[in-house]
Amino acid sequence: MDHPTDDRPPGHAIAVRRRALANGVTLVAVERPGPTALLGVDVRVGARYEAPADAGLSHFLEHMVFQGCEGYPTPLAVNDAAERMGAALDASTARDHTRFEHHVAADRVAQSAHLLAALLRAPAFEDIESERAIILEEALDEVDDTGRLVDPDTLSRRALWPDSPLGQSVIGDRARVQAFDADDLRRHHRHHYVGANLVVSAVGPAPADALLDTLADAFAAHPPGPRVEPPPAGRLPGRPVAEVVADGRSQCECRLVFRTPGTADPVAPALQMLRLALDDGLASRMHRRLGAELGLAYDQWAAWERYVDTGAFEVAAVVSPGKVATFVDEAQALLQGLIDDPPRGDELERLRFRARWALECLLDAPEGLAALYATPHLYEAAPPSAAERWASLAALGPDDLAAAAATIFTPEGHVGCCVGPMGKAERRHFRARTLRFGA
Repeated sequence: MDHPTDDRPPGHAIAVRRRALANGVTLVAVERPGPTALLGVDVRVGARYEAPADAGLSHFLEHMVFQGCEGYPTPLAVNDAAERMGAALDASTARDHTRFEHHVAADRVAQSAHLLAALLRAPAFEDIESERAIILEEALDEVDDTGRLVDPDTLSRRALWPDSPLGQSVIGDRARVQAFDADDLRRHHRHHYVGANLVVSAVGPAPADALLDTLADAFAAHPPGPRVEPPPAGRLPGRPVAEVVADGRSQCECRLVFRTPGTADPVAPALQMLRLALDDGLASRMHRRLGAELGLAYDQWAAWERYVDTGAFEVAAVVSPGKVATFVDEAQALLQGLIDDPPRGDELERLRFRARWALECLLDAPEGLAALYATPHLYEAAPPSAAERWASLAALGPDDLAAAAATIFTPEGHVGCCVGPMGKAERRHFRARTLRFGA
């Protein structure tokens, strides 16, 4: 079967410029034709940067940034101003960074940049109770009606990074969220929202140098401060860990998770391709086997959660209780299959096409351009270009993929996590198969 290819490197015609301000802020501008623009600010702050007593504080602070500042004293004033420029303001907190962004009309870039700069420079922190109530509602998603943790993401990451705040919940537990006050928020903001921790970006139709000038005008007054380094990922679990929790939901969410190196490691491109082999379209290995052949799960996925120095490779599905045993057996067989029978021939050509397609899709969207060319500057002095990323993927052969799979899918650093209405037999089987993995 033929797969169409294009020998031109992805991103060959994109103009990207970068500038460092005296206060430490990094600016990135990407030219992209069209009537709209995307403003973004990435901050080196998240669960990874929190002491246990501060777990959830970064997420709380993200919410509070939009509550007001000098010139925009209320949330209504902030939202009204933003929506006169384009879309509503948006933000998200991850384990290793927080992102703010604003999609605006192309002629509103300067206004948006000044609004974001004002909000991030000096949030008001005057009324935190409405946001506290919203965050407490979010936190309910991670616990059952007794307060017991039942969130598979937090359970599995806590086991995967037992000595690191990477394993903490991004939202934090309800008791801590209830205790945070304005002084805590100011302290966290003062320490982390400093110049060297910020990457500010603009993707739009203006010349890249003009976009940089606009960003510089808005962010030159941001407080300087040293770059905050993340704590290490900590020890690798020396043997498989099983997290099995019975609760009253209608189905079981099952995950097999493996600790990996990070994006700076030479194995990173192979991990991207292994993820595609398992779960990238209905013709990929997971969907063929678990879906088309077995009818095991409607909701299934493979993912690689990646940081600069570590990561989590995950194979997961939501299944009925009676299918838990089948899922764990079949998922482990799929992983072993990547070692014994790695993609080659037509399958490998399909993966290369899919990898290139994914890159081209990123390059076709402002959010994708920011993800490729701006956010990586938080942790990489010289992030690879789209062309360099593609070259590293295209060079991989079957032996490279098999070697990477054999290195990653091992008992060390493996966590099996399953949450749902399992009986004793299902819990016992899942735990036993997790603990015997690789034996």
